[in-house]
Amino acid sequence: MNISNDIKFSIFLGIIIALAFFFILGITGLMVALGFMIGYIFVFYLLLNNFELDMSEKIVFSLFIGIGIFPSMVYLLGLVISFRIAIAVTFVLLIFIGYLIKKQLKKK
Repeated sequence: MNISNDIKFSIFLGIIIALAFFFILGITGLMVALGFMIGYIFVFYLLLNNFELDMSEKIVFSLFIGIGIFPSMVYLLGLVISFRIAIAVTFVLLIFIGYLIKKQLKKK
């Protein structure tokens, strides 16, 4: 399996950021950094992976989309149910939307 240099660099950068948060803020900082990467960047990166964008564009767009959409969906759903459940439901819903987009694009 050949991994491109962009993917290697992204993984390396993620590890460096996680370690920096760990050394500065301890295990709580590491958990926050990993949660931010998974909740805000990874989900929307998978959605944007269906489109013809460079890796850096996908990462930047997923960051800014994630800062706006994910918390908004969790908040609105959290008004009806528990916020912890709303986080999980929103995460699964966004992954499912990404799967549907990928499936629709393969049909074309």
